[in-house]
Amino acid sequence: MDRLTSPFEDDSPHRYLIALATVPVLLFALYQYLLPKPIPGIAYNPSAAKSLLGDVPEMIAEVSQTGEFRVWCAKQVRKMNSPICQIFIKPFSQPWVLLSDFRESRDILTRRHKEFDKSSFLSDGMACMGAFHGIYMTDHKFRANRQLIQDLMTSTFLNGHVGPAIYNKGSELMRLFEMKVRLARGRPFSVKKDFEYASLDCMLEFAFGRNWVDTAVGEQVKVVGGLTEESLVVPVSVDEPVDFPLGEIVDFLKSVYEAPEIVEKTINAIMPKLQTWWWSQQGWYKKIFDDKEKAMKAQVAIGINNFQQGKIETGVEHMLMREAARAEKEGREPDFESQVFRDELFGDIVGGHHTTSGAMMWLTKYLTDNPTIQSKLRSVLHSTLSVAHQEGRLFTFEEIRHAKLPYLDAIIEEMLRINAVPVTREAVVDTTVLGCPIKKGTQVFFMSNGPGFLSPSFPVDEAKRSDTSRLSKRANDSWDERQDLARFDPERWLVRKTDGTGVTADDVDFDGAAGPQLVFGLGPRTCWGRRLAHMEMKVIMAMLVWTFQLERTPPELSGYGGLEGIARVPKKCYVRLVKL
Repeated sequence: MDRLTSPFEDDSPHRYLIALATVPVLLFALYQYLLPKPIPGIAYNPSAAKSLLGDVPEMIAEVSQTGEFRVWCAKQVRKMNSPICQIFIKPFSQPWVLLSDFRESRDILTRRHKEFDKSSFLSDGMACMGAFHGIYMTDHKFRANRQLIQDLMTSTFLNGHVGPAIYNKGSELMRLFEMKVRLARGRPFSVKKDFEYASLDCMLEFAFGRNWVDTAVGEQVKVVGGLTEESLVVPVSVDEPVDFPLGEIVDFLKSVYEAPEIVEKTINAIMPKLQTWWWSQQGWYKKIFDDKEKAMKAQVAIGINNFQQGKIETGVEHMLMREAARAEKEGREPDFESQVFRDELFGDIVGGHHTTSGAMMWLTKYLTDNPTIQSKLRSVLHSTLSVAHQEGRLFTFEEIRHAKLPYLDAIIEEMLRINAVPVTREAVVDTTVLGCPIKKGTQVFFMSNGPGFLSPSFPVDEAKRSDTSRLSKRANDSWDERQDLARFDPERWLVRKTDGTGVTADDVDFDGAAGPQLVFGLGPRTCWGRRLAHMEMKVIMAMLVWTFQLERTPPELSGYGGLEGIARVPKKCYVRLVKL
């Protein structure tokens, strides 16, 4: 009887040869499947489409040196010579789309927000911020939070509560600068931390008013005020910077610094949700947010007590008033202990501090490197605030608040234009952009540092634009592109009323819609704190130019390299000040 043969026994080598031949074919098929899948009709880097890592190696090589993702993106737009292109940044995911066309960007942000909303990868990266409105899609949670804080951007609140506080903090900052000027004896010094601390103090006043007593600038004044020319080590060379010691800030203020760093690192993580979970188990992470919760609970409790006594002044107290009104309308008891109060205010403090301090650093650098613009601004301030100038004193808050200063407005707007970071949205439905198919879930970056913004626009076939974009064409869709668009030129935002070169309110008007601008976003997700940021920049920068001459600093302490995060901030910000 013949022996039964196992199906696994085979004297022939053919099966093994077939298996050996099949494995490479399957691996190659898997490799092809995992390669980036370009969106039809959108320009891309051909070599990146042939690599599992896509554009990542090239991007990392540059961004690790510069710290600026937006600069690398703008290079891709120019390299591909197209107003719309795609990059492969997240392996095994959909491409990211870069759009460098203001008209189409404005149309999407203002009229097509039902097709595009908050990017999920940004929301995942901001998970540590809790119930802050910026983390949500444009839904009922987003609108409910915005409703809670809607009173905080009114003229009454800004001019009555926040403005005087900004003025006081700005005055304290000028005193700190005067101390440093005396000790530096003509040498440059960094003001990076000084602007950060001043902006942080302004946001604390905005949120808590005088209920909060631990300041950041105040601690620096104490430390620097205790120094003498003998105790401070001053370099021999007049071009070497003086390194001033920093005063210690309380733990809650440290959490305001550290939270955005967590957000930025999480956004760039391969698996942000997993990273957030893992970090949340670590002691250092728990301390940051324990310190935040402890301080926020204490301030909300003070606010509740004040509100119940009829005292409504601070940001917290206005939010409690809004919650009480909303609860009455909805027929329920107000929830003053809600986590929303703590998370929303903390997010506002973090965002306002980080962005506005960086903006003031950029303004300082541009004014330093453009002495003609600085001198012209000082002349405008003196002529507009003539009573204060004639009396040899600093202007009051009421004087600067009522002053019409179109040239200062233009300087601020031009600085913001040049340093804007991309606005990002995610397609929430299958749609099109400039005639190209965009699948649901695709991330779209609205570039504001490339063609159409800092260099001439690309031509776009009108037939490829959306219907709403074609119907909304305006004269200010692009600058006069014969100009050098990368140059710092505030006067591009001014409309002349008289002949000549004057830039007072009698000579010119400021036109914030004179050209393309995306720095605060557009549409329903426009930056909520824009008016607060502008007030802070206007008051403090006017004080700086009024009080000091900003002299040039050595090249090694200057430059316009930046670091990107919640906002773009300078890598360096040194000054050489002369008291006026």
